[in-house]
Amino acid sequence: MELTNKILLVLHLLGVGALLSGFFYQLKDITKGQKVNAGIIHGAWLMLITGFAMSGIVESMGQEHVNNVVIGLKAVVLTVIFFVAYTFNKKDKTPVWVVPTIAGLTTLNIVFAIVWGVIQSK
Repeated sequence: MELTNKILLVLHLLGVGALLSGFFYQLKDITKGQKVNAGIIHGAWLMLITGFAMSGIVESMGQEHVNNVVIGLKAVVLTVIFFVAYTFNKKDKTPVWVVPTIAGLTTLNIVFAIVWGVIQSK
């Protein structure tokens, strides 16, 4: 189970990388409105699926508890990221705020995980 959890963590971090690289790739077009690319959508899905799987595995191992408040906040933020990205995915020209908001919410998700902590020891 621990190996599975580590593999899911690597995939979760790849999802973060996909979200942020979608922002940084288009940074030169920040004043014109950046296009939401497929990497952002796939990164959001990957983070959502692996995040819930990791929290379930940690609880099933029985050694530690997950901080349900942080997991809930991260899930809400990630759901907002996904729906904003999905709404503007097919549009060639998006409002200027869309992709920077996705990057900011992704950073907020990272801050939640690091500052509050996802795992609580028994």
